[in-house]
Amino acid sequence: MKRLIFMFMVLFFVTACNQEETNEEIEDRITPVKVESVKKEDFVVERKLVARATAADTSPVLPETPGELATLNVAKGDRVEKGETIAVVRPGGNVDNQVELQQIALRQAQTQLENAQVSKEQAAEGVENAKEQVDLAEQASQSQASQTAQAAEAAKQQYEQAKQLADETKKLADEGTIPDALYQQAKNRADQAYAQYQQLQGKQPQSSSAVAQAEAQVDQAEQQLEQARVAVEQAELQVEQANVQLNQAQEQAENEAITAPTSGEVSTLNASEGDMVSNQQPLATIVSLDPMTITASVTADQLSLFEKEAELTVDLPSLEEQVTSTVSYVSSVPDDTGLYPVEATIGNGDEKIKPGMMATFLLPENVVENTLIVPTDSLVEQNDETFVYQVVDEKAVQVLVSVLESQSDFTAVSGNLPEDATVITTGQLTLSDGDQVTIMEEDS
Repeated sequence: MKRLIFMFMVLFFVTACNQEETNEEIEDRITPVKVESVKKEDFVVERKLVARATAADTSPVLPETPGELATLNVAKGDRVEKGETIAVVRPGGNVDNQVELQQIALRQAQTQLENAQVSKEQAAEGVENAKEQVDLAEQASQSQASQTAQAAEAAKQQYEQAKQLADETKKLADEGTIPDALYQQAKNRADQAYAQYQQLQGKQPQSSSAVAQAEAQVDQAEQQLEQARVAVEQAELQVEQANVQLNQAQEQAENEAITAPTSGEVSTLNASEGDMVSNQQPLATIVSLDPMTITASVTADQLSLFEKEAELTVDLPSLEEQVTSTVSYVSSVPDDTGLYPVEATIGNGDEKIKPGMMATFLLPENVVENTLIVPTDSLVEQNDETFVYQVVDEKAVQVLVSVLESQSDFTAVSGNLPEDATVITTGQLTLSDGDQVTIMEEDS
């Protein structure tokens, strides 16, 4: 019995000692925590809009003339530079016959030009000959006029002599010295001489009409010369046209080198060597990868977040990169889906960004002005209440807050927190109001 009482006393003593040590540990426990400072400023929300990368420029490659693909220097996916020869096409059809026909047409045009030039020279000679005929007619007219004047002067003298004789005969006849019949004869001769004089005086030289005819022939010859000049000009144009058509036929008959219209990647290739290609169907398609275009479709409410020439951050999750883009297009009308297309351009010199890659527009939006901002990790929710632990004199003081706007890293709140307060971000889940804490260094 004594032994049982002793064991009970020992057990009570040990239990009492353990309870005292436990109470001392609770009183002396200090929780290590990490902290951050509270800020008071505008709370900016980063709105995210899903987008996609597309090629800024897609260029089809078309031969100028249809034919056989003689040489192909690229494969699908190859990188090409602008002006690089990617294929050679051998023209098909009867291109050689076309060259021969154009050569014949050129020779005919040259012959017509030579004939027109000969006609022009003949017309020019005709003009000179006609002018010479005018000179000869004028000389003949002047000579004939001189002869007519001389004949008229002689007829005048004859008339004056016959008139004088008639006057004298009349006087003698009046005196009865001679018969009156002699006077009548003398008078008739005087009248005839006068009539001949009048006729010569009013006579126009026949050579004057010859001058007019010669001048008319000059006008006609000059018209023929002008027509010949026009014919020469037309023949020269026909020769030029025939030369152009011959050059075109010769170019079409030559092998055509197909060059890249832009720098980029060969995205499609629709023919192989030996295939017939057309100038209506693209032989290949080249996609320009620098720059790239980021496209998205936004609602009417989101449209105000985009402004042309504005710079926006774009997140590329597949590359784990964020790049700066420049807004290049903002539609003012919706598409068939009722959304508004927007586009932004980004540099892609290393061509890591590929068409079709998913992207995200990161759009900063000022949601709450001049508010308290705490780390989201510092918030504790318990019994429908939200609070943070503020460190005051190495103790965790529980402070109730109201959440205004929240993001993954920071949250805008209202509450009885000083602007420079220090709140616990790590270790707060095991704390109670008034617990002692120690602040850990950043690298601990």
